[in-house]
Amino acid sequence: LKNKTFRAQLDQTYRRRALENHLRGVPMFAGLSPEFIEHLKKSVELQRYAPGQVIVQQGAPADSFYLVRIGFVKVSENYPGGELVLAYLSRGDYFGEIGLLGGGLRTATCTALDHVELVRISGDDFRDMVALFASVRIGLEAVAAERRAANQQRMHMVHNVPLDQFLSQGLMEAQSLLILDLENCTRCDACVNACADAHDGITRLVRDGLRFDHYLVATSCRQCRDPLCMVGCPVGSIRRRNSLEVIIEDWCIGCGLCAQNCPYGNINLHPFEVLVDDPGRTGSKKAAIRQKATSCDLCMNLKEPSCVYACPHDAAHRVDPRTFFATMLGQGSAK
Repeated sequence: LKNKTFRAQLDQTYRRRALENHLRGVPMFAGLSPEFIEHLKKSVELQRYAPGQVIVQQGAPADSFYLVRIGFVKVSENYPGGELVLAYLSRGDYFGEIGLLGGGLRTATCTALDHVELVRISGDDFRDMVALFASVRIGLEAVAAERRAANQQRMHMVHNVPLDQFLSQGLMEAQSLLILDLENCTRCDACVNACADAHDGITRLVRDGLRFDHYLVATSCRQCRDPLCMVGCPVGSIRRRNSLEVIIEDWCIGCGLCAQNCPYGNINLHPFEVLVDDPGRTGSKKAAIRQKATSCDLCMNLKEPSCVYACPHDAAHRVDPRTFFATMLGQGSAK
């Protein structure tokens, strides 16, 4: 468009309609009066961010509340020796309420993963909103409290031993590695079979991978600090629990995006038999084959992973790599 005035008018029209549609489509605003939504339409801003651009910085003053309209936002916290990714936000999610409701400082850094559009509500409008509408305030306070508790629990579990030499292999990003001691391992595959027995006949590990000294890092989910597998899931079925495990929920649609995003090949797609509606018979179901992504879930419902428990030679272990490899790098002593 060569006419700058027309381009500006078109952009202004787009912003106004985009803001109105988004505000009316966010469940959190269900308790707001039409008059206040009209007020927000006039005062909120539509902001755009480029991939990698920092939106808010941890420790900075909290002056705004944001709604994600387009794109993905990474939420992370700094800790001695690195960064811990807390969540990935997408359309319909929001952030900034913790700082505004709490001590006035940002508790996390939020970064645009791709081209992001955000609806920005100023701190003053946010405070007016929570003061005037109790249902909105109660909901936001509950979410903020839940997020604070979850973040504190995650940070409490982070270890701080630096392993710079492992950066190129991605081991420093891991929270949990399946390690096989090759001096004790007899290649009996008891670990593989136990995993399959615990997961409907489909193993979640492969007895192959990186080798350091006499240890093998098996091909099994590493529970990464920055889980790239979570980025872009269209149904939000791969997510991180408060105890740091990255899990794939039952509503996975088998699109395979998480498997593509995993840099280490630790997610695989497998066929499962499911019941679906039978179009030829109303109210009836029929068997169908559907793909579903699978990865190690650490056997969370058991006392320890099945592969570790089943090893007859004490060769299989789930470890924190920063602690486990510290002695190999001369950064700690054996315990």
